[in-house]
Amino acid sequence: MEIEHQRYHQIPENDTNMPSFGSALESQSQSQSDQELQTPLIDVPSNHNDASDDDVDKWASMKNVINIYADQSGSCQNITKGLSIMFAIGAITGLVMPKNPSLTPTYRTISSIIGYIYFVSWSVSYYPQLITNYQKKSIDGLSTDASILAVLNYTCYALYNGFFFWDETIRQEYKDRHGPDATVTVQSNDVAFSIHALILTFFLLFQIFYYGGFQSQPISSITKGIVFAVLALSGGYIACIQIYGWLWIDFLYLMATIKLILTILTYLPQIILNAQRKSTSGWNVWVRVCMRNDFQILGSISHCHSLLPS
Repeated sequence: MEIEHQRYHQIPENDTNMPSFGSALESQSQSQSDQELQTPLIDVPSNHNDASDDDVDKWASMKNVINIYADQSGSCQNITKGLSIMFAIGAITGLVMPKNPSLTPTYRTISSIIGYIYFVSWSVSYYPQLITNYQKKSIDGLSTDASILAVLNYTCYALYNGFFFWDETIRQEYKDRHGPDATVTVQSNDVAFSIHALILTFFLLFQIFYYGGFQSQPISSITKGIVFAVLALSGGYIACIQIYGWLWIDFLYLMATIKLILTILTYLPQIILNAQRKSTSGWNVWVRVCMRNDFQILGSISHCHSLLPS
């Protein structure tokens, strides 16, 4: 019995096939630790990948739109897509925005839609050239003289719209001259457009400076003379206001006249440059596609038609 009892309690020293109680506990603890490490500390939503895919799709769609307006080939397909996007945005904006109460119900809606399509077209027209310059890292093909005159042009336009829209003194001078029932025709979208255009033309000037455009294409003496003449005329008129009591409203009419003249002069340097280079490469085609005046003409026609006697 004693021998059998000893055999029962004897454990072979070199038998590695029989795990000890301590090693079993250690193995169990290790497996629990491995399981804890494999368990994430924060539960990740199951739709995380779906959200990332949506972000990628949105970015891809945005890049596709940018590529449409950065295209310089004049592709009929891209022009159709780009115009469709602008028309849709302008039409929706024209439907939801406040309309001119002086027009008949039918024509106020038509005028609003056409007006905002025109507004969107002009606003979009400045971005393609900025995109083209950034992609090429160059302003070759863009006239520096035209860009300088554009800044001067929209400075006059922003002053005219801003003062007529916000300044009560100017609005009162307008009523004193045209009657108490006269209404200032400058609208909020006129102010927004002119300020927006002025900011973007300054960005364009910055690109010209950054990419060395003023060294490769210095400002002409004619453009310098135009800038000096406008500044001198404006400064002289302001001095007459202070000395002789001239009205500020007439200064704004002067700004409007200068803006009208500069609108014509601004495009001449670009036309001359294109003719000299025998190419329009570097000058984005969307600048002209977006700046067509068809919708302004249609808006004016619809407005005049509503004023005809019934």
